[in-house]
Amino acid sequence: MILGEVVILAAGDFPRRGGDARRLLETAARVVCCDGAADAFRRRLGRDPDAVVGDGDSLKGRFPCVERVAEQETNDLEKAVRYCRARGWKNPIVVGATGKREDHTLGNVFRTLDLGVEIVTDFGRFTPFCGTKCFHTRKGQAVSVFAPDPETQMTSKGLEWPLDGVRFKNLHCATLNRATGARVTLTSTRRALVFVQQ
Repeated sequence: MILGEVVILAAGDFPRRGGDARRLLETAARVVCCDGAADAFRRRLGRDPDAVVGDGDSLKGRFPCVERVAEQETNDLEKAVRYCRARGWKNPIVVGATGKREDHTLGNVFRTLDLGVEIVTDFGRFTPFCGTKCFHTRKGQAVSVFAPDPETQMTSKGLEWPLDGVRFKNLHCATLNRATGARVTLTSTRRALVFVQQ
């Protein structure tokens, strides 16, 4: 598990104890909360985040560093990513982006394609990529690939069902695959998203 320079806590399900998402949150050099997630962070971990970013519509407590962004063209997760990047904090990792509302979960997960950030959940990791990307796996580990652009061409090594020549006519056609060993390598001509189960 790579420790993050900055972890963004979204307002979905709070990461469970013992999982990678919770460890990332507890060990991050900086934590930025999306709006109301700051209240849960304070309540669960007993400290304040380094910053709270969002439109302020669900924030209940008072925090020392709140960046209110009123525009509604983007969600609080995107606002938090922009906040981090404007300060030079590289490679933010997102936790708490899934759960509670399925529409928010899908919105957050697929927004990572544009934002280029990873989401770590209690069950695995969503990683956006284009070009070639290697993933450390174990034999039998679940791997799902989502390619929203039907023009995507992809090759794979280390998957039980190779993706070479697969036509991505829908989002679910490359899901529910499995790793055959310690590494999966994917090469894609367009942006895609990979979920590797913990």
